[in-house]
Amino acid sequence: MKQVKFGIRFSFNDYAYGEVDQFIECADNISEEENLRGRYVDFLNDLLSEKVKPSTLVDVDVLHLFIGDLDNRAHIDYLEDHWKDDPRITAGGKMFWNRCNKLRAIHDVEEWRPTKFQLEIS
Repeated sequence: MKQVKFGIRFSFNDYAYGEVDQFIECADNISEEENLRGRYVDFLNDLLSEKVKPSTLVDVDVLHLFIGDLDNRAHIDYLEDHWKDDPRITAGGKMFWNRCNKLRAIHDVEEWRPTKFQLEIS
């Protein structure tokens, strides 16, 4: 399994804790092939425990899932104005959008592309 350094510091506020925890809750739809779901949930738990540093090695497929989740949440909470009446959520979505784009730039990911395992369940 190819791994890369995570590349950024991921600090938390209430919004980030809640949303990353929600990523775990929604992981049931991720394929179990090659233990992708388990590896992703383990990564998210490590992230929540602040064990993931910029130098932490992360599986590429797990990183792509995370970028996709950040992108999705940023679209809903920031880019699509679903929460324009709640500045805390809008600010959280903007924070996720910025982190998503930093990860894309570091890892040369122009846009999120589903892995072959995600395509199987779509």
